Amino acid sequence: MRAQVQILMVCLFVSASACARPVPSQSFAYVTHGTTPLMLDLYQPPTGSPPFPVVLWLHDGGWLTGDRVLPAMVPALLDRGVAVAAIDYRLTSEGGRYGAVPVTFPAQIQDVKGAIRWLRGHADGFGLDPRRIGVWGSSSGGHLAALAGTSGGVAELEDAAAGSTHVSSRVQAVVDYYGPTDLLQLAPDQTTPPGAAFDHDAPGGPASLLIGYSRTGEGLGTLRRNASSVLPPFPPFLALARAANPITHVDALDPPTLIVHGTADTQVALRQSQRLHDALAQAGVPVELVTVAGAAHGGFPASVNAQAVDFLATRLTAATMPIGNPTGLEGSWYEPSTSGQGFELQWIEGDVLLMIFYGHRDAQTNIFLVGTRGGRPSYGEALAFPLTATRNARFGGFDAAQVIRESWGSATITFQTCDRASVVIDGTDGRQALNLVRLSGGPGLRCD
Repeated sequence: MRAQVQILMVCLFVSASACARPVPSQSFAYVTHGTTPLMLDLYQPPTGSPPFPVVLWLHDGGWLTGDRVLPAMVPALLDRGVAVAAIDYRLTSEGGRYGAVPVTFPAQIQDVKGAIRWLRGHADGFGLDPRRIGVWGSSSGGHLAALAGTSGGVAELEDAAAGSTHVSSRVQAVVDYYGPTDLLQLAPDQTTPPGAAFDHDAPGGPASLLIGYSRTGEGLGTLRRNASSVLPPFPPFLALARAANPITHVDALDPPTLIVHGTADTQVALRQSQRLHDALAQAGVPVELVTVAGAAHGGFPASVNAQAVDFLATRLTAATMPIGNPTGLEGSWYEPSTSGQGFELQWIEGDVLLMIFYGHRDAQTNIFLVGTRGGRPSYGEALAFPLTATRNARFGGFDAAQVIRESWGSATITFQTCDRASVVIDGTDGRQALNLVRLSGGPGLRCD
């Protein structure tokens, strides 16, 4: 997978104004491996009021080459009120550059997730919205964008050296331009036409180099032929290949995804994008696959690039935003100005949010209220919970036969962030509005 078409060539497919290369607002070392920093460029929209959504651009180059220079199509996001960040990440050609720190997978996705956590953790200082982070990449960068989208919460792809792991690396929107999605099927998926530019199965192929199985006699082809073997050295490399596949980690909490692929691509077969599309669709994730007739490995017309920009801008500026990690909502929420009132929230398998009211109502009489709601919650969405009152129950020493459960009213909660929410309680004794904050709890991930 060669580097993406140079910017002057890309300008043939976009408007002249889009070819003006913006200057980063600021550049930062977002992580240091050994003594070598990896850099992040941040571009701020020219107008508008913060906090801004942000999209992380991930360059191509077969995980071998490339840099964080933005291609001409990406800065159009700035005019839509979306900040842009671009990073360098460890490349498989850089062995030894970072001392003893490895450059084979999962190094690349660990750096990407570290950059996402860096953006989220520093959002307040740079006028960014930590609830609204997207990723966009092409070819190998498309693979990393798709993997960032599907592997939210996958601990083995996180790296404490690449940023604070208590901050979530989940993203809220993904654009994948012709990225690999199933490494062992890269060669079998190629067909004639359109043909194959090189042999993915060879030891020197980019994906073989990615997982470090690239010496003479190795390569993806050898690994695929031994896919069921339990003998060394195959199992650990097969596990790496599976972990590197975005389709391995697909679940219903993955963010909306746009996939774009040319029908004449001889470097990454169109079938790779179809595999990811089908897996996401089967899991119920909003996904669209755009096939560009006659297009090769990139070089899409301006209308397609504009569709990608619109996809990201529309989703990242929507009034409501799905909460990427609802388990981060768990814990005690309380109203600081009201003594002894609050909620306990629990996220239950099957996308059910359990709300338990604790404290006093009805002229200072203690009451125990319980409500549940199914479905994935979103920021900015009013979530209604019918409440059931439970009376005559205690933590111990009570007669279960005497417990009374009866419909009591409702609570409507709206999450502004994963630490702040407003709630309106309607019950037999009238209406009450509370502004809740979440008690800082254990070491679990935030809900972003």
